[in-house]
Amino acid sequence: MKLTNSFFNAEGPPSHVYVLAPCCIPRVSYAFAEFTAARRAIELAYPRPNWDGDGALPIREETKKNALAILNQLEIATCAPEVTPNPNGTLSFDWETSNGFAQLEVGRTRYSFCVQPRSSSPTLDSRDVDDWDISVGWVVDALLFPKQTPPVSVISR
Repeated sequence: MKLTNSFFNAEGPPSHVYVLAPCCIPRVSYAFAEFTAARRAIELAYPRPNWDGDGALPIREETKKNALAILNQLEIATCAPEVTPNPNGTLSFDWETSNGFAQLEVGRTRYSFCVQPRSSSPTLDSRDVDDWDISVGWVVDALLFPKQTPPVSVISR
């Protein structure tokens, strides 16, 4: 399994967050690896100011703690996000599929959320991190990762 993360290179801003090779890996193991990579990206996010060379704020421990707590809950609700640091000192969780995109931005005291399905209006939310609601993960999963329902067979006697 190849696991890379641009956070490991403090030379400049990330061009990508992480890449996992899905070949020959069971889905459960793949999901575990995706969340492990996301946790690692949060833990190693830029703690020093000016990490992007343009005056970016550091990603503070409070922000990382909040992001890890939210990520742990998301693991039971939806697929792993891509994790990206923002110059304002926050971390973004991003999902994109053929069904739309979503972003959850986590800071020291607040989070904001947007999901934009291709087929309907966006859903927006912003709250204190202490008021985190797992339903955000369920909304992402339902709108961006719809499940295929198996056909129903009726046997008559």
